[in-house]
Amino acid sequence: MAATIATYAQGFGKSRRLRVGLTLTPTELESSAFPERLEGALTYLDNLMGQLDTLSRAPEPVQPLPGLIEVPGQTDEVPAQFTPIPGVPLNQILYGPPGTGKTYRVVDEALSVLDPAFLKAHPGAEGRAARKGRYDQLVEQGRVSFVTFHQSFGYEDFIEGIKPVMRAGQLSYQLHDGVFLNAVRAAGGPLAPVEEEAEAPAASASVPASVRIDGQVWRIYIDGTVPVSQVRERSLARGEIRMGSWLQAARPGAAGISAGPPRPTDLTNLADDQLNSRQLLFRDTVRNGDLVLLATGQDRIGAVGIVTGEYRFDPFSDPVFALDYAHARPVRWLATGLSLSAQEVTGKGFAQQTLQRVAGVTPAQVLAHLDLTEESPPPSGPVMQPHVLIIDEINRGNVSKIFGELITLLETGKRAGSIEALTATLPLSRRPLSVPQSLYVIGTMNTADRSLTLLDAALRRRFVFRPVWPEPEVLPVIEIGGDALDLRKFLYVINDRIERLLSREQVIGHAYLLGLPATLEGVASALRERILPLLEEYFFEDWSKIRTVLADDSKEEAQQFIQVHKTGGELRYRVNEAAFEDIEAFTLVYGNMQDADFPFRS
Repeated sequence: MAATIATYAQGFGKSRRLRVGLTLTPTELESSAFPERLEGALTYLDNLMGQLDTLSRAPEPVQPLPGLIEVPGQTDEVPAQFTPIPGVPLNQILYGPPGTGKTYRVVDEALSVLDPAFLKAHPGAEGRAARKGRYDQLVEQGRVSFVTFHQSFGYEDFIEGIKPVMRAGQLSYQLHDGVFLNAVRAAGGPLAPVEEEAEAPAASASVPASVRIDGQVWRIYIDGTVPVSQVRERSLARGEIRMGSWLQAARPGAAGISAGPPRPTDLTNLADDQLNSRQLLFRDTVRNGDLVLLATGQDRIGAVGIVTGEYRFDPFSDPVFALDYAHARPVRWLATGLSLSAQEVTGKGFAQQTLQRVAGVTPAQVLAHLDLTEESPPPSGPVMQPHVLIIDEINRGNVSKIFGELITLLETGKRAGSIEALTATLPLSRRPLSVPQSLYVIGTMNTADRSLTLLDAALRRRFVFRPVWPEPEVLPVIEIGGDALDLRKFLYVINDRIERLLSREQVIGHAYLLGLPATLEGVASALRERILPLLEEYFFEDWSKIRTVLADDSKEEAQQFIQVHKTGGELRYRVNEAAFEDIEAFTLVYGNMQDADFPFRS
């Protein structure tokens, strides 16, 4: 219950509904334990009412944040559209050696932005499963974007690029937004979809400024007839009509296991015979300049608008539309917040279908009846909300080539809403781009691949760098045949020697010894198949230094993992498989160390 109440507490000052039910079977009602169950239920309700009473009170006053060191010449303040979360950098990179849990940690970093109350309510290793589940929910809602950089990743994948598209058997080329621009839009940035901008030169012909002379009247339900709908409200605020995919029954998976509801699909990628009649109407039949009536009931009209653009598949620009209602048409709303009788306005009631043409009525007749003009103010812009973009292995790509003009726009002081805000023009679509303050960028960087000092200087200046080092203390001490193998000491000593021989950026993370069978065979497999190949790469097959790391110089020959033999005046190194079956070969790696030499308790 505490976790549920904590979630509701985030909505202080907003409307919240909490439904509580108690169900007892006839057997329980007639049993002798009924009084005890009833008392338990009443106690639960008393506790719940106490929690709700606490929430109904005004929250404790927030301590004011310390002032900033002002930049000379900047005295005017810009009205804030979004207030960044205190203590959370807009741009950060988690860097460290391999296996230290950088990608593992981005889950918590994302929650610190999107749901800090949940993160606080589920701390430690015992709360990891709950935190990962919440993170997965946010991904499904479109609140998190994830991408991995690699050598072939480029500007056209990250920002915008021209890509081939097959439609009805014909090859064409279209401009597509990349991962970053989709993230900007999801964060509420004022960036028009590329499809609308691509048609901008022909706006006078394809985007009418008024109702068509031969236009039709359409009636649409958005989220049915429920009295309060966030989907409907967002559609009105964004200047759109939306159609859902209705989340059909889950498709059967292997052995009859449900595979979950199908995700919405871009209607332009489907043939006509794959669409139902409503989808065909929404995609093709509704034309620019037609009049649309938003129905809130069979005899109620809630809004009136003019269709101004073509069909667009848009599941990620707002979390409300992530799982459904991904199909959109832009609309200029002439009037909203209405509650008019459909019978009086159109002479007929509305059917239950999602989308239907209102026959026998012209747009001019409806506008005249409502005394509406076409000069109503445009709808408000997109809603600013936190969105997290995670870039895994950020240093594996050509950063300058991928980021392009973003190198400048990403800087905290150059983002939209800042005093020194900057806007760049995208080279292909010619759209203006500014990065909103509601977009949080989290990167991960493997220092064994490339040193931090070699990273692009412009990128380093714009990101906060947070190290993620190995944590040997999370490893266990395992009992094997009456002997103890302390994996904490084993990893700590190996890393200490690597740091002395190479650098701290090339130590080995604790993840290399996690997820293994708690047996000597499991640990030996990790050393043979994961750690030893990494040491070969680090030391360029200099086996003498690998022997030093594994303390083979101080062991008996039978317990050496890497044995050395002199043949014909040359030193030859060979892996001793027998040592991997001897627990003493592992314990002798740290055998000459004292307990006081370790930063954790034995």
